[in-house]
Amino acid sequence: MSVEAPKLPAGFAGLQYPITQISLAVRDLDKTMEAYYKVFGWGPWNVFDHKPPAHHDTELRGRPEHYALRGAEVYVGDMNFELLEPTEGPNLWSEFIAERGEGIASIAVMFKEKAEGDAVKAAFKERLGIDVTMKANIGDHIEYYYLDTQERFGCLIESGSGHAIDFVKPAYSFPRPETPPSTKPADLDYRISQVSLVVRDLDTRMRAYHEAFGWGPWKVYQSDGKVVMHDCEYRGKPGYFNVRWAETIVGDMNFELIQPLGGESPFQDHLDRKGEGIGSIAVMFKTREESEAVKAQFAALGIGVLAVGHIGDHIEWYYLDTEPAFKCLIESGSGHAIDFMDPISVYP
Repeated sequence: MSVEAPKLPAGFAGLQYPITQISLAVRDLDKTMEAYYKVFGWGPWNVFDHKPPAHHDTELRGRPEHYALRGAEVYVGDMNFELLEPTEGPNLWSEFIAERGEGIASIAVMFKEKAEGDAVKAAFKERLGIDVTMKANIGDHIEYYYLDTQERFGCLIESGSGHAIDFVKPAYSFPRPETPPSTKPADLDYRISQVSLVVRDLDTRMRAYHEAFGWGPWKVYQSDGKVVMHDCEYRGKPGYFNVRWAETIVGDMNFELIQPLGGESPFQDHLDRKGEGIGSIAVMFKTREESEAVKAQFAALGIGVLAVGHIGDHIEWYYLDTEPAFKCLIESGSGHAIDFMDPISVYP
């Protein structure tokens, strides 16, 4: 039986496609894991050494190819958050780091049975001509694979028959008994509320995700510098973020597509430097008081606000300058547009 998610329509092969995991490719798993635990309090982490004999039948672009890695997984609410440190052989994560630097490499739409994972592979091949680019088995049950989705969907998408944390005994868990406690304020509950994908063509990407995964309806927004995306600032410089974006709820996760339309913005900067890809995750709150508490916690660690914008009267969103320590941009603030604003259009 597949992973259940509420209110999810059917996509290819008649399956529901919840977002089950967000994965970061990193050079130093331990250091990055410690940073997330210290600030967000996320744990326990299960740490795995994915190498033979448990990690086997590895392939890259249709050919047998040995590769190995270290992985760490933690549940943040119902979301599996994963760090991947490649250690041996050619693989997609090493390619990602070489081309783009450390960062969010993929999302996963994972199932629990091999028959469902096989059905997804077959449907993407038959309907879209999309093949598997990398795959491996873990133990007797898990097959994971990456579909060649960068061109059509703007990022790597993983699927298969399970995440390691659900089926495999870890090498160890973190934090260890001697680990200093998290500094997370007791009144802040950090949950991943959104994953955002920077794209060149919003409409094309919306259609692609709706066709394959059934995701929608999408609420579409356009910045105007007055009500929508006003009082913006990037790297200390006031400005206007000229963007179109769309949001949809996938289970209980907000999935966002952002198309920058020129000018200075963190979205345009991502597109210019790295191309299309997952630009950030959000740990969003609902009140200004909570939002200010997040800023204060990060300021105490010497981490400031990289970009900020406002939507309507209620929403302030901001990117914290987290790439050095956390290997991705992290957004927070007082709400997502889909919860407070009327869209300019809805798709489909």
